[in-house]
Amino acid sequence: MKPSSLRNRGFTLLEVMIASGIGVIVLTTGLVVGTQMQKRALFEEQTMTAQVTGRAVKEMLTLDVSRAGAGMGNTPISFDTNDERSAITVWSKPDLNTGIGTTLGADATFEPPPAGFPASDALQLYWGDTNGMITLATCPSLSRVREEDVATGVTFCTRPNPSTAMVDTTNPTLAVLVSGGNKKACPVLVDSVQQASSKLVIKAATAQVPRSALCANKDLWTKASGDIENWVALRLSGAAYRVNWKGGIPTLEYRAPNQTTWSVLSRDVEQLTVREGVVNLSPGGNNKLDWYPGDNTATPSAPHPAISECTMARYTSGACKSDDLDPTGKALPAAATVPEVIQRLRQRVRELEVTLVIRTRRINRDADMTGTDEEGQAKDGYTRRRYTFRVAARNMAVGLTRAPPPVTP
Repeated sequence: MKPSSLRNRGFTLLEVMIASGIGVIVLTTGLVVGTQMQKRALFEEQTMTAQVTGRAVKEMLTLDVSRAGAGMGNTPISFDTNDERSAITVWSKPDLNTGIGTTLGADATFEPPPAGFPASDALQLYWGDTNGMITLATCPSLSRVREEDVATGVTFCTRPNPSTAMVDTTNPTLAVLVSGGNKKACPVLVDSVQQASSKLVIKAATAQVPRSALCANKDLWTKASGDIENWVALRLSGAAYRVNWKGGIPTLEYRAPNQTTWSVLSRDVEQLTVREGVVNLSPGGNNKLDWYPGDNTATPSAPHPAISECTMARYTSGACKSDDLDPTGKALPAAATVPEVIQRLRQRVRELEVTLVIRTRRINRDADMTGTDEEGQAKDGYTRRRYTFRVAARNMAVGLTRAPPPVTP
């Protein structure tokens, strides 16, 4: 064979097939590696999104819990004869589809989690907005701040030139009337503020927020001898939180007072749980916090349940026992009813421990599906992150001192 013919010769069929095979292998390997890297990047991005969501929800909850009770402290709010609410109320894994046992009401749009997924608590908060606050005053010729007017509904006397900042010109304003003494607070719908006559006018009973027999009784508005009173009207604000599994997707939802609809906050929160820290105000109690639910140092055999799950039997056993003192430190008689037991505990809530479980929105089908994850859940391809934080109810802890930390020898 001549040298020139060697230079002009092309690839043989065998060489082309081998080269093509190697090329296919390299290309396939590159595609597989690229796809895996793309999937990994996607799930890393989802994990980061879940972390950011957790921090954002934490900040919002921290802000709302820290201002709960503003303007009213832990005064019970008497919405109806059998409906008294605290500034902070935690419902342990409630059935919000029926609304039984809660003040959040029934909601056909609510669904509990599917079998195998943990249920969540619900949180209800209230606070007063001091913007446009109105100070009430004893009415002329009366010994109380409230007077009746058939033509305009019910009116309350105020100090001269009351502010009109709280009045909504399009809808009645939801407000709460709070005393500086030991009397319970009453929610009302403010119709108008009459500056010239120094009157606060609320809607007639037929259009009014359901009010209790207590709030309808004129004796509530009459100052008792020796009682310290400073009635004020505040715009009632607040928030309620729940996790709804409607459609099979966990959704953290929010609802404002006097609203019937819930707003979506996040579709990444799988579970919300809340523990309540109840202060011990008894002599020698050192203002220690007892956590509900949690261990009971006073009666180890009767651990604390959630406050909403307290019963008379648990009160008798010591599991739901408070220090049974009034705000002045005077001993109270034993509680006679479950609502009384729960109210005493909720009036002593000083701190909340909130736990959020955040999960990615998509399943990683390439992940190991055997065993359990860090949250104790059966591995299902979702990545989860847990956030636990404590928030002091600063409006209920004025003057509260903590026990000094133990001295380590």
